[in-house]
Amino acid sequence: MELRKKMERLKPILQSPMDKYYQYISWKVLKALPQLSLGKTLHDVLSDYFSEEQLRLAFTFQSKYLGMSPWECPGAFSILSFMEHEYGIFHPMGGLHQLSIAMAKVVEEEGGKIHLNRPVSKLWIENGKKVKGVLLEDGTKFEADEVVVNGDFAHVMTNLVEEGTLQKYSKKNLEKKKYSCSTFMMYVGVDKQYNLPHHTIVFADDYKRNVEEITKSFTLPEDPSIYVQNASVTDPTLAPEGKSALYILAPVPNNFSEIEWENHKGEFVDLILSTLETKSGFKGIKEHTEVMKVISPKEWETDYNVYKGATFNLGHQLTQMMALRPHNKFEELEHVWLVGGGTHPGSGLPTILESSRITTNLMQTEHEKAYSIPANKKEMERVL
Repeated sequence: MELRKKMERLKPILQSPMDKYYQYISWKVLKALPQLSLGKTLHDVLSDYFSEEQLRLAFTFQSKYLGMSPWECPGAFSILSFMEHEYGIFHPMGGLHQLSIAMAKVVEEEGGKIHLNRPVSKLWIENGKKVKGVLLEDGTKFEADEVVVNGDFAHVMTNLVEEGTLQKYSKKNLEKKKYSCSTFMMYVGVDKQYNLPHHTIVFADDYKRNVEEITKSFTLPEDPSIYVQNASVTDPTLAPEGKSALYILAPVPNNFSEIEWENHKGEFVDLILSTLETKSGFKGIKEHTEVMKVISPKEWETDYNVYKGATFNLGHQLTQMMALRPHNKFEELEHVWLVGGGTHPGSGLPTILESSRITTNLMQTEHEKAYSIPANKKEMERVL
């Protein structure tokens, strides 16, 4: 009941812009204040509900959606575990990519065009801060009234904007921000079926130490915590008959750690597989593997343009939330809008989609004001 109330109070904040400091004294924020668990971490909040440490940890694992330690993650994020148990977890048949396909279909149905394999090299900026469109790597210029950035925020601002253009989010200032952890990913196709749940989480024996390795000492985990998605047990379209497609994730430090992943990737794969062998029902993965793709923090940064390999973007400390996060209408460049984990309300697929809704509504409102024609002189005076 208490968490349901917290969710209802926080929802208006998560679904509307928070880009002005005076909004902190708005009624929706004042109503939510008692539910923010200020001064408490996620682990503290869960300790109020569970006396057994294993249960606390089981319900704090969702802090990994934010790339944070449950001993540092703000207590307000106890709504994450509540959401999963209140509303359930859904799987789109054919995989999560079906969401992108459906969104692309809507764009095309409305007359939009989607350009694939046309990398953007820079934002096209004139007169200091006015963005006119984008410049492609092949030299093409695309002019646009508005540019919506859905790339990784820090990567875009350090690579697609000329140095010296930004002040608040300059390269130097972005390096000082707090970022989420990274992930070591293994996409594995095996020649057998695992009659195991869709979701499996394997905790390190000393979970707190494991979290500190990831977020404080920035060292390679010796006993990793592991999430395994066995989605083909639910969705047979994801693997050939009699086989399985596994998604294996281990939280690891981001690239501020300076870990040389080229030297450690193979041994870490072996560590994950041996851990699953001894601690889970996923026996014999190594012997049954037909295909494997591995993405370490290095590849997240070099191949997928994720700043410092921090896969969950900017950290979600209270000092980097709401008006203190990059605004949906980006404050340092004209005609630039942000969506994704690097803006309000933050990381995690549901909140990322909310960022898109917030930005869309802001753009629509602004353009309606800009292009509406008052019907008469009296209406003109009212608008002015």
